[in-house]
Amino acid sequence: MSSNTNKNVSFYLLLITILGFVLLFVHISVLVIGGGKSKTYDDPEVSPMVVRGEILDRNSKILAIQTVRYNLYFRLKEIPDINEAALFIAPYLGVTQADILDSASAYTSIALIRRGLSQEEAEKLQEVINASPYRGKIYLERYDGRTYPSTFHASQVIGFVNSENKGLEGAELSFDSTLLPYPGLGSEITYGDDIMLTLDLDIQYLVDVQVQEISETHHPDYIMAMVMGAKDGEVYAMSSYPWYDLNRYSSSSEDERMNRCLSYTYEPGSVFKIFTLAWCIEQGIDTSTPFICDGEETFTVDGKSFTITCHEEHGEVDAAGMIAKSCNGAIAYWVLQSDPEAFREYLTSLGFTKKYDVSLPGVTAGYLSPVSLWSHRSQATIAFGQEISVNALQTVTAATALANDGKLVTPSLVKAVQTHDGKVTDLSEKKEYQVMSAETAALVRSYMEEAVKSGTAKLAGCEGVSVAAKTGTAQIINPVSKSYEDGTSLASTIALVPADDPKYIIYFAVSAPRGDSIWGANVAAPSCAAVINGLVNQGKIRSEKQTVVQLN
Repeated sequence: MSSNTNKNVSFYLLLITILGFVLLFVHISVLVIGGGKSKTYDDPEVSPMVVRGEILDRNSKILAIQTVRYNLYFRLKEIPDINEAALFIAPYLGVTQADILDSASAYTSIALIRRGLSQEEAEKLQEVINASPYRGKIYLERYDGRTYPSTFHASQVIGFVNSENKGLEGAELSFDSTLLPYPGLGSEITYGDDIMLTLDLDIQYLVDVQVQEISETHHPDYIMAMVMGAKDGEVYAMSSYPWYDLNRYSSSSEDERMNRCLSYTYEPGSVFKIFTLAWCIEQGIDTSTPFICDGEETFTVDGKSFTITCHEEHGEVDAAGMIAKSCNGAIAYWVLQSDPEAFREYLTSLGFTKKYDVSLPGVTAGYLSPVSLWSHRSQATIAFGQEISVNALQTVTAATALANDGKLVTPSLVKAVQTHDGKVTDLSEKKEYQVMSAETAALVRSYMEEAVKSGTAKLAGCEGVSVAAKTGTAQIINPVSKSYEDGTSLASTIALVPADDPKYIIYFAVSAPRGDSIWGANVAAPSCAAVINGLVNQGKIRSEKQTVVQLN
């Protein structure tokens, strides 16, 4: 290539470079001067405040709401005598001087002494501090907190938030991002959505009064209690005892925070017989010809013999008598006439071994071993609620099949989400599965109704209301000795009301009662009756007695 050609190429490259710098200068000048139609960009403005949504019951009663809270601090380096300061403030906090000193000992500069004071508490404290030598040395700091008007009622269902307003337990945890969204654009305040639970606080109160009564009378380890809608599977009340005050969650124990209705698994005992009897009827097994119960019965399966005992001699027992007297021998005799694999498949169709999604943490699936692991006596003992592990939610849900013409309805605890401007999204999704015939369900209910009239469930009855109920008293294995002999018991009762067309399913299960009785008939059945009576008084169930009074 000639030298002239090289010079020409260099000239054109220089010209292009200069032209590029000119264009860039013009573009920058236009942006700086603001001429033409160019756009300017600013950082987007987000809401400086996010208000956490409320948690409500099905009737819009507030279960959780955002409120102003205060923390109390000591400026340790400005307080000349920490002992005197602790002695000064302790009476206003309802604690001892030692409690204050213990709290302060964990800090070197600024000590957090009390968390979560209400507006009223803070105002009173501020007056006291302002009139003392500790003004500015003991101070209050405001933050957005949470108030739970229902205190301990349904505490494990509702859950709580931490000091940063983030959900840690229950619905507060499950719906944390819905209740407390990211800050929105272009508004002063971003509002979280409200969560409406299926709970009815009025029914929850009825249940919790009985839970408290059981606790004070029978001193058990645990209590589980539920009320469910028989037709829709919605949980109207769920109580797990021991409970705790949500407004004082920091002083609660792990044991108190556990929702046993969802998490605790156990052998259900004789309440389970209602499901086994339905299976036997569905299989066409003769349950009308009386079985002769002399207190114990020996059976042989696969060449191996075993004995099933009852707590007393029942004599002639048909299906109605088996429910009324709670006869182990009769139900074992009938179930052994059916196929074990088919029996297990039926129990799984009732939801036993299923982990239900009710939008809350901690739900368990229970356990029913495969038939290949069953012993020669497993089918018989499962029939009356041993060798199977269930939770309270599964037991109550299975009973919807008996209440709903043989159709099992899946459970739910969350009803809807509601935006700040009133838009409601329905979350209740009713799913039904036909697991038995309507005729079988009605027949079993009629037997349960007879048990209330003249059997073990008499104390579950309520005057003027038809009640179908079954009691149970299950042995709890001692976890150390692995034996029933030195274990405790679980007393329970399940009730369907009204018996002819159930609207509610009520369940109480009491672990290790230590009062004057261990039997479900005495420990749990009266509480079912009390709740039914309360439902009548609330106008949720009609009583024939009320009708008669009105006619008179």
